[in-house]
Formats: sequence, structure tokens, C-alpha cells
Amino acid sequence: RRGIYTFFKRTAPHPNLLTFDCPDSNITCVKRNRSNTPLAALTTLNNEVFSEAAKALGKRLIKEKSSDPERIIYGFQICTARFPTQSEHAALTDLLVKARTYYQANEAEAKTYNGNNESSAWAIIARVLLNMDEFITRE
Repeated sequence: RRGIYTFFKRTAPHPNLLTFDCPDSNITCVKRNRSNTPLAALTTLNNEVFSEAAKALGKRLIKEKSSDPERIIYGFQICTARFPTQSEHAALTDLLVKARTYYQANEAEAKTYNGNNESSAWAIIARVLLNMDEFITRE
């Protein structure tokens, strides 16, 4: 569920792994230490890998569900394996309205970002879901 496939070299780990405080791969790691680095949030918001994943998730939500509430619930379930609370659902709905409004006013940017207004708005929702602590960490 939370896997990203990449080439891995023991002596030179991928920069994303360093950002998320991966353990040294030259020695055995029985238990991962907890990490709360602010660089992780910057990575999930700005790194191209995470941006592309959000765009794909946004398009998947549009393709697989027909209404906004269904899409929000489905996306939340994909990312966290639970239903959103009422406040979480309301916050995502508000963000979706704002994203649609923004991309309707900036159609050229929407076309460049994710193809069209609707896909771009849903990519924003997906970026929020993929940046949640509940998605990134396993507790």
C-alpha cells in the first residue's frame, strides 16, 4: 500500500529514503526509530514522484466513482484504510470547491498541471491525502 519502487544502492541510498530517515543498509535494523522530520512534508508536497502519484490518484478517483462524496470517501479509504470523519470530509469538500474555482479561473494552468480543470482539482485532493501522517507512517 505504501510502496514506491526505486533503484537502491547500499552505499548510496535514494535521496527520498534519506529524507525519511531510512536506517543504514549496511547493518541489520531490527526496529525503525520514529522520525518526525519537517523535510518529509516538503518532500511529499514538492517531489515529482509524489506529485505524479497524486495526479494519477486524482484521475483514478474520477474514473472509478461518479460523485464527489463517493470520490472523497474512496480516496480516503485507499490512503488510510478507514472512512473519513465528518470534519475531514467537510475539509476535503471545501478544498475541492476552492481548487475547482481556482482552476476554472486558470484554465491554462489546469491544462498544464493535470490535463483539465476537474483532474487538476482532484489531484490537489490526492496531494492532501498522500501527505497525511496517517498515510506516510505506520503506527
